[in-house]
Amino acid sequence: MEQCACVERELDKVLQKFLSYGQHCEKSLEELLHYVSQLREELTSAALQGTPLSATLSVVMSQCCRKIKDTVQKLASDHKDIHSSVSRVGKAIDRNFDAEICGVVSDTVWDSREKQQQILQMAIVEHLYQQGMLNVAEELCQESTLNVDLDFKQPFLELNRILEALHEQDLRPALDWAISNRQRLLELNSSLEFKLHRLHFIRLLAGGPEKQLEALNYARHFQPFARLHQRVLLLGVWHCPC
Repeated sequence: MEQCACVERELDKVLQKFLSYGQHCEKSLEELLHYVSQLREELTSAALQGTPLSATLSVVMSQCCRKIKDTVQKLASDHKDIHSSVSRVGKAIDRNFDAEICGVVSDTVWDSREKQQQILQMAIVEHLYQQGMLNVAEELCQESTLNVDLDFKQPFLELNRILEALHEQDLRPALDWAISNRQRLLELNSSLEFKLHRLHFIRLLAGGPEKQLEALNYARHFQPFARLHQRVLLLGVWHCPC
């Protein structure tokens, strides 16, 4: 974990530099744009009056060109400095993690060709389950005679069922899962269940007057979250983005 923390600290520094650079870049360009716009107005006014370009305006134009050049060079230089910070992230990764594959994979993995093939097939099957390609995963299991326990499949089957329901605008399976796993979500400091209840509540409100009573009754589901999300509930859950 300490290795991850070291890399994360370097990454945070880079992200902070990107944020500061973006803000500085935006401010500099806005000031430059305002400066150029003012000069343009003066030139337009002089052209409409038919007066020749004064020495003062000529000097101002030269200053404007110099200011543009200096600003671009400064932004380019600042951007170049960020590259060194990005490279430090890579060095932090190399310094804290062993790139040698033997250090992360047991030697027994390479004992036999059959075992290698089984591990590869299992990795592919797991990926297919994660992507919701259940039929393809089952077909591969049958063709490869790979025996996958139901306990391994179950989380992916449930996830796929929840995703299919969400595609049909049905929140119930997701809500049921969140309620049954409330303690785990709290331990992870996740507000998923609250957000799902809030989304369902908003949909009820959007249903018009005939759904108001149902929405009022449904509001009791927010009671367990009164302490953690007091501010949101006081402001009104319908005002808060999901």
